[in-house]
Amino acid sequence: MTKKIKQLDDCLSIRDEHLFIEECDTVDLVQKFGSPIFVYSENQVRRNIKRFQDSFEKGWATGPVKIMPAAKANWIPAVQRIIADQGCGCDIYSAGELSVALKAGFNPEFISVNGVPKSEEHIYRSIKEGVRLTIDSIEEVDVIEKAAHELQRVAKVRLRLKPVLSGFIKQSDFVAEGLVPTDLAAIAYKGGLTFEQILSVAPRMMQMQNVELVGFHEHHGRHDPTVKYWIEQMKSYAQEIGKVCQALGGYQPREIDIGGGFAVPRDPFNAVTDYSEPLQLAALYSISKSMNLLGSDKRYKVMAKLIDALLITHPNQIPAPTIEAYAEACTGTLQRELPRQGINTEGLMLQVEPGRSLHGNAGIHLTSVCNIKRITNPIRWNIVIVDTTEFWFTGGRYEHHLHDYLFANKANAKMVDKADIIGRSCYGDRLMPTVPIPEVMIGDILAFFDTGAYQEVSMSNFNALPRPATVLVTDDETAIIRRGETEEDVFRRDIIPDHLLPK
Repeated sequence: MTKKIKQLDDCLSIRDEHLFIEECDTVDLVQKFGSPIFVYSENQVRRNIKRFQDSFEKGWATGPVKIMPAAKANWIPAVQRIIADQGCGCDIYSAGELSVALKAGFNPEFISVNGVPKSEEHIYRSIKEGVRLTIDSIEEVDVIEKAAHELQRVAKVRLRLKPVLSGFIKQSDFVAEGLVPTDLAAIAYKGGLTFEQILSVAPRMMQMQNVELVGFHEHHGRHDPTVKYWIEQMKSYAQEIGKVCQALGGYQPREIDIGGGFAVPRDPFNAVTDYSEPLQLAALYSISKSMNLLGSDKRYKVMAKLIDALLITHPNQIPAPTIEAYAEACTGTLQRELPRQGINTEGLMLQVEPGRSLHGNAGIHLTSVCNIKRITNPIRWNIVIVDTTEFWFTGGRYEHHLHDYLFANKANAKMVDKADIIGRSCYGDRLMPTVPIPEVMIGDILAFFDTGAYQEVSMSNFNALPRPATVLVTDDETAIIRRGETEEDVFRRDIIPDHLLPK
């Protein structure tokens, strides 16, 4: 019998009562590989790459386009091999990411080594391998010149600029703890060189025999999901490029890199969700304190009604702009603004480094309900405990994500209550605060969406917990691309000195 299909996005669908990723039933995946697991769609990352390539090429007809996804978002070797197979370049940060990129088969010419600080060893190896170096501190310049001379190689470098986003002062999403304007948050971030710093090293660089300046780089990250943010970024970037080129006597770059920071379609970033619970709790606190004189019975009675009626949290329901919209905003603005700054765009390569937007919606996390606690007195509060933990969502916890979700084995079930979704560690581990739930039972499977970027690669072993496996889905085929850890793996690095051994 043909299953009734409800498509959620390119790779996720509901078929009868079950959540599918591509052609794989997520319930079957848990039965086969265990719980919890991370699951990644090969086809989705390939689709995302194609959309980035096609949409940026459409708006940048004057020169080549190179998509160079940020390895930091998902550096699993099998994933990087998929990206290399698509003809992309690679944005890397650490020496380890460089090793992954080289083994994955990326053309070294299109491996971009970013980051501050870079060790001397990292710089020497990068020049030896023939990859691009993005200069992000003035101290790197002397090391690069010395290494290029000793290795008898030409070091091809870009300067990472730090344009001021004076045209965008809306609150930054990155600073969830307070109302900080985006332009100030971007200035305070460690990445990039100011115009004054550029002038202190760039003229000398232009005279170096074994160092070749090929272009510029910038990356501000995901401070805001809107197209306007990208328009203002590109305006300020074009102006900064023009300013630097004029100071260098009319220098013309061969390539410019606009970094990344595009939002995932469902955009689980906390600052743009309906995440009003802190304000709700603050209001409840004020009411609770004012009612203290009435006695605990009356106070709890009123509080229980308010909590039942008011306290609930929903993931973001406002979709982010499309890849095509981001591409149009970036390319259109640069094509308009760069010539105004004296920059010729004919033959100029445009490089793009998507991270979360490339990987995010290619991944889900599946976890099983292992305990349910229902508090009924003096207030009503539901706690659903699952076998994953916030320590396996470290990247998202830093960014205060609130992921969209479904119970994978009852994906069409009506939401009839609300509960905290709590992880298994001994921390509070409040993965999802007071979110809607269906009738939940032990053994149900919860699916977190959009976990393909930053989550799996930032896991820790808090509580000495072995980290779970990652499974790659290709159509209806599956393969483990990172095995689950054993307890032996967790303790593999530990050594007890001889004098501490039992006598």
